[in-house]
Amino acid sequence: MGDCTTMKTFALISLIFSITLCANNAINTPMVLPSAGNVTVLQPQSDKELLWVDEQIKAIIPSRIGISDGFINSLLDPVKYTAAVRLPNSKVSTLLAPPKLGSMSLLPVIPKVLEEPLRLQALMNKSALINGKWYKINDAVRSYSLAEIKQGSVLLSGKKGQPLILFLSKSNNNIKINTK
Repeated sequence: MGDCTTMKTFALISLIFSITLCANNAINTPMVLPSAGNVTVLQPQSDKELLWVDEQIKAIIPSRIGISDGFINSLLDPVKYTAAVRLPNSKVSTLLAPPKLGSMSLLPVIPKVLEEPLRLQALMNKSALINGKWYKINDAVRSYSLAEIKQGSVLLSGKKGQPLILFLSKSNNNIKINTK
């Protein structure tokens, strides 16, 4: 019975010792690093230093400002609409532009038809290359008719007789054509 009492006493002392060790190693107590030389741990002297650092960080961070819906709605649409698109095997005949942001009405917006300006790109024999397509005299070029082809220009005449002259805008010096 003496051994059992000694064993209980030893277990009780071990338990009290381990509780004491855990209580001494609180969360706010800094950990002790194994020494591998001189190690210096700097701790803030007070919470005022941490508040000062937080204020300095907030001062250099710029505040973000968003863009209003009115500004976004004022931007031009980057998609160029040329004609209504008919979908195959569909009852819907045209595609409509999406509604503008912030607008409450869902009425369709009819896109404006934008056409590229007429540009004379090349002349060869009795043909003119205008906007990537070859034309001969008396061919229809949009609402005009090709009336005359000159050395560096073409004359287009409108339906009401108004003339339009297109000039070659850029010469390419890398292409040389020799005729014999």
